[in-house]
Amino acid sequence: MRTKTLDQQTKMLDAAAKLFGAQRFHEVRMEDIATEAVVGKGTLYRYFKDKEELYDALLGRASQQFLSRLSQAEARSERPRERLEALVAAIINFFDEQPHLSDLIQRSEILVRRGGTFGWQKTRDEVSHLIRGVFDQGNTAGEFTIRDPDIMVLMFLGGLRSVIRFGTKPRAPDLAQRIVTAFLQGADISHFEDINRN
Repeated sequence: MRTKTLDQQTKMLDAAAKLFGAQRFHEVRMEDIATEAVVGKGTLYRYFKDKEELYDALLGRASQQFLSRLSQAEARSERPRERLEALVAAIINFFDEQPHLSDLIQRSEILVRRGGTFGWQKTRDEVSHLIRGVFDQGNTAGEFTIRDPDIMVLMFLGGLRSVIRFGTKPRAPDLAQRIVTAFLQGADISHFEDINRN
């Protein structure tokens, strides 16, 4: 019975994701989601009391999938720079596969009460911690130098967000490597000192 419940819930969340990917949040109605999921409206309301609860569940599922994907990407690489490239590629690919997600996260940020947290905050904190860890590994190994890593984590993730939202598609196959190279050359002042000495 639990498997059937999970299958129903997955079907409804998949339908919601599809509709949110094609329309703005306020345009999607619960009736539309029920129709897309091929379930009765009553069934949908049995699982989710309203669109806000469904939205939170969708963000929660995306968060688990996203963090799992990043963990797998990081585990496949040994050197810090390779790890950074793998994480960049995984982040871009994940958001490209779920184009509705950026808008849902942004909406969550806007609606949060002052001093509160929003649905993606824990995920953002974990990703920041992950990137900071790779920066620290690179510094320790002498592979690259990141000064003021807390600020650079914010700049790195902010730059990735811009690439995801405004970058051209289809993505270049070497995009992750190009992003990491550009970032490290800009963040590693010693790189420019070496160039000036030559």
